[in-house]
Amino acid sequence: MSNVLNVVKSRNTKSDFKMLVILAFCFVAMSFFAIGFVYAQAPEIGILVKLLALMGTVNIALVFYIIKKFNALSNT
Repeated sequence: MSNVLNVVKSRNTKSDFKMLVILAFCFVAMSFFAIGFVYAQAPEIGILVKLLALMGTVNIALVFYIIKKFNALSNT
């Protein structure tokens, strides 16, 4: 019975990792969209620069989290 639970847990972990990668890709795409606004000389450039700095920080944290999850997944 424990083998079945281990397989279910492994599949759940793999699907969680796939969803995390997809959400990270979407968030990075939104970051590049914000960069496009900065390069286009949008009227509220001060707000966009702050938004870009915030997204950059979150992107870095997200990359470290994905690496941590991948290492945990590859160790099982």
